[in-house]
Amino acid sequence: MGVEEHRKEAPKSFRFGVVTISDKASRGERTDEAGQLIIETLKGLGEHVYYKVVPDDKIEILAAVFEAIKAGADVVITTGGTGITSRDVTVESLRPLFDKELSFGEVFRLKSYEEVGTAAVLTRATAGIIRGSRSVLIVVLPGSMNAVRTGLEILKAEVFHILKHARE
Repeated sequence: MGVEEHRKEAPKSFRFGVVTISDKASRGERTDEAGQLIIETLKGLGEHVYYKVVPDDKIEILAAVFEAIKAGADVVITTGGTGITSRDVTVESLRPLFDKELSFGEVFRLKSYEEVGTAAVLTRATAGIIRGSRSVLIVVLPGSMNAVRTGLEILKAEVFHILKHARE
């Protein structure tokens, strides 16, 4: 079966949660524009079921992602904490949970390279499937608005296709 046939059999909606990882936003020192952009962009494709802003802290990140899953999210999108500073721990916190890692990051970096050149090597965006009583797609995006737009472009094109296969 080809890609187009798979897309025809894919779900038509999904439930999603958003977790913003930012020390400053968690303290109220910055508005979470990236998280709000994700919600506004995806609410036409699915049902928004969870939102939280947490600091760059492994336990806080994991707790929020698990809360989103418990709230019924089929897709959890995180934004922030994907850089290379000592406080950027999102990827290290979530990647070990993936039963299947996707090549999302490779495509993200290619698109980012087209936009920002070699600075794209600084991003560690990724995505993967966590399997439990049901399968959940986790998408880990950087915190910049431009990076979120790039990630959402990729996600919107493939989310239903990914969910179809994740549920098999």
